[in-house]
Parts: sequence; structure tokens; C-alpha cells
Amino acid sequence: MSLIQVTHALKQLIELHEQLIAVGEEKKQAIMSNDISVVTHCVAKEAQLVKKVNVADEGRVNGVYGFLREKGIRSQLNLTITEMTRLVFDPAERNELIVLQTSLHEQLSRLKELNAINKDLIEQSLTFIDYSMNLIVNQPEDHMIYQNPSKQKLDAPNRNYFDTRA
Repeated sequence: MSLIQVTHALKQLIELHEQLIAVGEEKKQAIMSNDISVVTHCVAKEAQLVKKVNVADEGRVNGVYGFLREKGIRSQLNLTITEMTRLVFDPAERNELIVLQTSLHEQLSRLKELNAINKDLIEQSLTFIDYSMNLIVNQPEDHMIYQNPSKQKLDAPNRNYFDTRA
């Protein structure tokens, strides 16, 4: 009975991670098109999905503990699916666990890769924004390179376009 709970929890985890991947793809497109409202919406959806993943994972852990009790093991170890398959003697159930584990691992790898891409895109956007702001706000630092220093005024006016003290 607990094995059914574990497989159900694994199927839920796979489904939730597929949804996280879909939201991550949507967020990637929003980052590339500079649509902040969609990015904000995606972050909120991700937070909800992560809460659901935590609930599903708690169900998996409870199922594993129940499975251990059914097998007569009184330990509170948090078994991995690989370790659990060693205790399942029915080949069909073992194969189902292995297939679910492989599918979940693939989903997690894809999600990790997608999150790394989104992180890089956001860092590039922030770097570009910082560069643009520095071009607008800062004074040119190389004004002495192009002028004779003896002919340069000592009190050069500040040419900022924005009042930085505001």
C-alpha cells in the first residue's frame, strides 16, 4: 500500500516539475522580450508550484516510511528511490519505480539547465542596465587624454544628466 503512495507521489512530482519547466520557458521568453509583468507573474507561479512540490515530497517521504514499516524495518532512514528498489521484490513494481526515478531525474536536469539559462539572461540584462546607467550618469573619465592638461579648466562643470542627490 505504501509503495502505491510512493509511486503516486513520484508521479505528482514529475507532473509538477513539468509545469515548472513550462513556467521557466515562459519566463525565459519574457526575460528576452523584457516583459517585467510576465516575469513577475512567472515567479509567483513558480512559488506556488514549489509549495506543491514540497507537499508532494512530504507524501513521498511518508510513503517511504510506511513502506519500511511494512517490510518490518523500524528505521527512520530517508531512503532514496534507488535504495528502495533493492527492497522491492516484484519486478513490475521495481521497474515502475526505476522508470519514475529516471523520468524525475530527467525533469530535474532540464529544470536545472533552464534555471541556469534564465539566471545568465537576467545577469546580462542587469549588466546592460548598469552599463547604460553609467553612460548616462557618470562624467567621462578620459577627458584629460584628449585635451592638453595645461589648457584644461580646473573647475570643469559637472555634466550629469540626472541630479544624483535627489
